[in-house]
Amino acid sequence: MLKQYITRTFLNNLLLGNGALVGLIILYNLLAMLIPIVKLTWPMIILVFILINAILIGLKVIVPLINQQRQP
Repeated sequence: MLKQYITRTFLNNLLLGNGALVGLIILYNLLAMLIPIVKLTWPMIILVFILINAILIGLKVIVPLINQQRQP
């Protein structure tokens, strides 16, 4: 069942999204060095990746199920 939802295109988009997140986190940490108000630690970075991936995978599975229920 999961193979129809987690496709190669989805994994490529997930990888691209994670790459963008890595870039944003690096930029954020560089900014935090200049303005030391809040700084992300490695455990927080890992937690952010896990949460965002869980949300993306959840949306990938839930949206088609909702669409199937709406069809008569």
